Amino acid sequence: GEVDGIPVLQYEAVMAGEVENAGLGPLHTEFDGKGFAYTTAFLSSEIVKWEIGTWQVVDRIPVYYSVGHLMIPGGDSRQPWGQYLVAMNKMTKDRYLPTGPELAHSAQLIDISGEKMEMLLDFPTMGEPHYAQGIAAELVTENQVQMYQLTENTHPYAVQSEAEARVEREGNDVHVYMSSIRSHFAPDNIEGVRVGDKVYFHITNLEQDWDVPHGFAVTGANNSELLVMPGDTKTLTWEPQREGVYPFYCTDFCSALHQEMQGYILVSPRGSNVALTHNAGR
Repeated sequence: GEVDGIPVLQYEAVMAGEVENAGLGPLHTEFDGKGFAYTTAFLSSEIVKWEIGTWQVVDRIPVYYSVGHLMIPGGDSRQPWGQYLVAMNKMTKDRYLPTGPELAHSAQLIDISGEKMEMLLDFPTMGEPHYAQGIAAELVTENQVQMYQLTENTHPYAVQSEAEARVEREGNDVHVYMSSIRSHFAPDNIEGVRVGDKVYFHITNLEQDWDVPHGFAVTGANNSELLVMPGDTKTLTWEPQREGVYPFYCTDFCSALHQEMQGYILVSPRGSNVALTHNAGR
């Protein structure tokens, strides 16, 4: 049939079957790739497992409480990894310490590899859980990059070593070609910048090992700090408004000497003739 010229499918024509006693308030269904589906029941706080084709309920497990969505890795795709399920529950109540009027939401990890579902883990989530995706861990771990080659950094303002660090002036533009490595910047002492200059900090992270980023922030900047990944280069623009000594520092913990990773810029008055100089570790 149709309504106002819009084709409408009849419910009976598109229904393959009905699952009886699928819980109160069925909300979300995903699949395990082994012939079974799993449906959340919001009102009765449970996960219901039923067989595709026979539409018979074969198992059910309580969750705590008022489950909304669930997640089976690949469970909404044609090739699920049907071993685990995560129930994303809306209410917490007695699951955790009552630390305030609002509590962390509750999530629960369930083993669905056997005939019966088995609760494995109860853990909190921050923010209301509302849908999620999961994939097999090996899709990430087998394609993981753990070494970042400096020679692959094609950024036009990159430096390949600390020896290439420098400061150059082009009129009122000052380009600082800076390296960062545990646990210092080079250069870390700059003089000759003037009020009215536009300073470009080109920060190259010389680390090549994964999970060793460095941050960069300078007092008086009007834009965000930088977070520079291993082997990468990022640029921050800074325009000093008055003369003085301005510190800059690493904003991402990198080593036991992280707090030593800082430096200073001496800004001279507009129109002064202080020479542009720089050094590291002095």
